[in-house]
Amino acid sequence: MPVVVSGIKELQRSMKQIEPQLNIGMRQAIKDVMIPVRDKARGFLPANNEVLSGWNKALDESYNPSKYRAFPKYDQTVARKGIVYREGKNKKNDKGFSAVFYVANTSAPGAIYETAGRKSPSGSKDSRSLNPHAGQQFIDSANRTGQLVNARTVGLRGRPSRMQTGRVVYRAWQEDKEKMIPLVRKIVQSVAEDFNSRQKSEAVSAIKGLMKTVPTTKGTL
Repeated sequence: MPVVVSGIKELQRSMKQIEPQLNIGMRQAIKDVMIPVRDKARGFLPANNEVLSGWNKALDESYNPSKYRAFPKYDQTVARKGIVYREGKNKKNDKGFSAVFYVANTSAPGAIYETAGRKSPSGSKDSRSLNPHAGQQFIDSANRTGQLVNARTVGLRGRPSRMQTGRVVYRAWQEDKEKMIPLVRKIVQSVAEDFNSRQKSEAVSAIKGLMKTVPTTKGTL
């Protein structure tokens, strides 16, 4: 679900060296556009009393972390704080692409709610729960508060992937992407044109200044 802008990394690299203020301005403008997506995503997280009974309960005192890894407890406050806006290249996906500006769901409970049922709509067959229907019940509970939404951009090449579906960040992006994509591209294009214009202007000034210092010889042969 990316905004694909070719050359943005190269543009940033050049601006950092020559026009750092332009780079700062572009980063702030993109952040102003992306923060509403982050805030909308936070609003899609269910309240503590809306998730499956038991998911938001504290761990039993007998829990021994050396024996197994406990299923992370859900807490809406923690999950909301875990939805963040970030800058800088993130981890490359299986296609070799990485994001420069992005909203991410970073908490364990937030990520679980985001993607529950994405891989196995009926629950994992490898579950070790004493309840054979635990996975399905968990997914059904998540679906009652938010359905999985496919945020894939129409027209993208390649086979559709379930990795582009989710209930929180993906849903927020799907709802706002028709507005967001043109805005981000416009910001980058405007800054790139400004940067190129400044460089051309400085180059012309430098050439004119150089010409003034080159001695000339008059005479005839």
